Amino acid sequence: MTTDTQPKKKQWTDRFSNWYYPMIAALLIMFVIDYSVRGLFDYKLARVWTMVIYLGLYFAIAGWLNTIRVPKTERKSHPAENWPTSGPIRHVSRYVMIVTFYPSLLLSSLNPWQLIQQFKQLGGQARIAKRIKGREEEFAEYQTKVSYRLPFDGEWLVFNGGLTQATSHSWDVLTQRYAYDFVQADAEFRRHQHSGARLQHYFCYNQPILAAADGEVVAMVDNIGPAPLVGFAVMDFLCRHFAGNHVIIKHAEGEYGFYAHLVKGSIPLKVGDRVQQGQRIGNCGHTGHSTEPHLHFHLQDGPNLFTAMGLPIRFEHVGEITRGQRVRHQ
Repeated sequence: MTTDTQPKKKQWTDRFSNWYYPMIAALLIMFVIDYSVRGLFDYKLARVWTMVIYLGLYFAIAGWLNTIRVPKTERKSHPAENWPTSGPIRHVSRYVMIVTFYPSLLLSSLNPWQLIQQFKQLGGQARIAKRIKGREEEFAEYQTKVSYRLPFDGEWLVFNGGLTQATSHSWDVLTQRYAYDFVQADAEFRRHQHSGARLQHYFCYNQPILAAADGEVVAMVDNIGPAPLVGFAVMDFLCRHFAGNHVIIKHAEGEYGFYAHLVKGSIPLKVGDRVQQGQRIGNCGHTGHSTEPHLHFHLQDGPNLFTAMGLPIRFEHVGEITRGQRVRHQ
């Protein structure tokens, strides 16, 4: 946990070392290099070399920040490392994802809508960090004002997320610090049947997503199509919102549920609607930045995704949950 007694360098890296910061830094450095080469040598870099340099900068910056951010003694392997890789890409190697996932992720910075969102997140991070400075323990020990159920029925697997830095979904993305990604999986942790090249192959795809508590819809997006090439770890760098179709529900004062990556056209709600706990609010999908169908859910202290701080949540009859755990609403 970041505190005022930690070195300033550690505080900075805790707040800002995530994938989009290396992305933005690499993009800015690339612009400087391109401008300098043109000015000094009157030479325009070929697009292929621009991309190669861009990727090299990204991996170098991301690797360096990750090394100084979390000491090796504090790192814990993710249980998903021992689970089957989803989709046709599993027949090659999970390491092939490096040439599908990261390039498509980096291309999102060339999408004007997503680039704006990245800068909004960058500015929002600074505002949140300033607002919670010295209050990190207060947020870590936060107790919700209402009781929350799991946002689905049946058994699901916590693919990502936890309440500690070692297990967190995205510790440095303050809004998503206590977020969770949920999927459905069989006994061998496979998340789909058949080849996994079609959305309908995935167990959780199109499953009902339910309101975790009573509340009021304050924002929603429901017009984004599915991400392309499911099963190949390709991020949708062309969509207009990285969260895909999503709903934000005010469940209590200062407690807003964020439900993301839903199926296009599946949200039977509009802003201002009241919902009851357990009511269907959409279907689990594969929209926005999603490598396979799943539900992203987190609780935040404001209605704005970019300026709200994430809040820890413990669910009815289940309590605290963490990645690798199978959970079911009782």
